Amino acid sequence: MEGIVSNEVVGKSVEQLLEEGYYTNSVTLEVLEKKIPVTQLQRAKNGRRIMCTGVPVFKDGNIIRVVINSRDISELSLLEKELQITKKQSEKLRTQVALLEKEIVQAEKLVYKSSRMREIVNTINHVARFDSTILLTGESGVGKELLARSVHSMSSRSDSSFIKVDCGAIPPSLFESELFGYEKGAFTGAGKSGKMGLIELADKGTLFIDEVGELPLELQVKLLRFIQDKEIVKVGGKSPVSVDARIIAATNRDLVLMVKEGTFRKDLYYRLNVIPMQIPPLRQRKEDIFYLIHYFLERFNKKFGTKKEFDTECLEALEEYPWPGNVRELENMVERLIVLSTGKRITLSDLPRLFQDTNHSQGVVAPLTQEDSYHSVMMQVERNLLIEAMRKTSTLTEMGKILGLDKSSVSRKMKKHGLRLG
Repeated sequence: MEGIVSNEVVGKSVEQLLEEGYYTNSVTLEVLEKKIPVTQLQRAKNGRRIMCTGVPVFKDGNIIRVVINSRDISELSLLEKELQITKKQSEKLRTQVALLEKEIVQAEKLVYKSSRMREIVNTINHVARFDSTILLTGESGVGKELLARSVHSMSSRSDSSFIKVDCGAIPPSLFESELFGYEKGAFTGAGKSGKMGLIELADKGTLFIDEVGELPLELQVKLLRFIQDKEIVKVGGKSPVSVDARIIAATNRDLVLMVKEGTFRKDLYYRLNVIPMQIPPLRQRKEDIFYLIHYFLERFNKKFGTKKEFDTECLEALEEYPWPGNVRELENMVERLIVLSTGKRITLSDLPRLFQDTNHSQGVVAPLTQEDSYHSVMMQVERNLLIEAMRKTSTLTEMGKILGLDKSSVSRKMKKHGLRLG
């Protein structure tokens, strides 16, 4: 263990061994001096690190010998160094992620003109410095994630991670292990070293729970417990793990109705609904459309190296459109027009057929009658848009791309209108 041949040291005193560099220090000398058991960390001549414990043996009040137990801890020291390196690398990666998240927020800046959005942004500026839970509600594509990232970037947690949990994209069978992580051997196929869950990854940062209305009822209890106690228990684990994360939840569903129907826990709803923010759809803040169009136009011109412009008639048609897919749909449409239009100016003829009539009296909305309500008209718009998307593709994923919606939202809307692919 120490790499020392016996004939080199037999007959020599402990002091001689120290002088000749066989050991850096002596547990024997300290035991003889203090007359009590002593544990020391030594380094042998071959560089090995040794943990030595010396115990005095007494007879008639005098020490007659010292019994020494030595253990080579060089491997432990190497593991300790590797752990420190890993911690530094982890911290470096967390910092890089935080910086990238700041860049995302700066690149995807909030663009608005309407008084309703100004009120929301003012509220965000105020509540960002507090750790209170925020519940963002609104239709798909209104910008809930961007607002959540803005809260994070203006908070004291901005140097730590922003972790998004997309409840609509995680298969039900993987929900628990993805959110809470698992210990090694927790289930068949589990990693040998276990896994940190998304909640634990958000420690010291912000946890954004998107589409929280999709969270299975049985896991809502565990999420509630985490919000209350700031602790989680991994799958297959027994000891709680403390997690300090600010929570921002978002949904496009009516949680109050879900509570009444028994599909969402009332206690969890109240825990999430500390600071509620309702994000209006784009059709209710039409003054934002002009500024959003020009923002996306500038961004995609820069991305693709183009210098395209919209003519007045085309802009008017875009501003009059109801945008059921909201800002996401508008963004996708601007990119599509820049890519597919052949001239420098994007004209009305470059728009899809749905936009050809600025009054939308053909294809999207039938002429209004006195019996029509706002809700019935918008339901018809939504149904017609779904039908139009179905004509162009046969998959939910592609429909989502056309409409600027995620796959789960398209599926729910199809079901609501009694539509089916194929």
